[in-house]
Amino acid sequence: MHVSKTYTFLMFGFILGSCPVGIRAAERSLSPPTHFSAEDQRFAVQARNLQLRNWSFDDIFAALCRAALTNARANPNVNIQDEARSIWGGLWLWTCKDAEPLPLFHAGGLGVLHPAPDGTVDHGYDVITLQKHYAQHFIAGGMFEAYFDAGRWAGVRKERLNSVTGDYFDYNKVAVTSMGARWVDVAVDGDAQHTKRWLELWASGRYTLSKSMPRLHWRSLPPFVDSTPEEVKAVEDEVDAAITFPTDTNAPPASPAKPH
Repeated sequence: MHVSKTYTFLMFGFILGSCPVGIRAAERSLSPPTHFSAEDQRFAVQARNLQLRNWSFDDIFAALCRAALTNARANPNVNIQDEARSIWGGLWLWTCKDAEPLPLFHAGGLGVLHPAPDGTVDHGYDVITLQKHYAQHFIAGGMFEAYFDAGRWAGVRKERLNSVTGDYFDYNKVAVTSMGARWVDVAVDGDAQHTKRWLELWASGRYTLSKSMPRLHWRSLPPFVDSTPEEVKAVEDEVDAAITFPTDTNAPPASPAKPH
């Protein structure tokens, strides 16, 4: 779905404020009503149930990819690219209420941390809280890209809002938001067979969230200091270069993987 930046800005503020299940267009001429589908809800339920079994975020994500493949195989009328998008709607619905325990995400590894005497390591956050924030940004990037083609824009906008209100602009959070958006872009940049192969890579464990994402090594800025377009683009370009469709397209079959 393609919508204007004005509409996306309104949706961004509304969704971050209330995280609703139903989303309505601010202006009827811009877009018909949009909502998270029943399929998204099913993915959310599956993620929540696996979380209760103490599955890691890597394993939950792989399981959702397997479910998307199974759904597409079971029903020829199912659009596999819509299934890939619904994974992100499900992840958003699973986590948007801040229901604990939230998933942990550290991409390809955390950058250099600076432990403080109070046990925090980054702007007053401990390691666990930091990884929860990264997970939420990663999921938001994928959801906004899947539904509004605006994952990267939303991530940068959120950090700029933080900066002007006395918080700080974090390029690592821009990066993880871009990672979610990039995953969606690669997934749907082709035909149904392309999307199927991309899902198989993640469903089988050949690609994982902790092995196949770039390491977080970017800096943050002091409060009230804004980013530059050049630095933002450098982060996004590095993420895009790190997350690509493989040249050997013979992805392994989507066999169940044991949770860690």
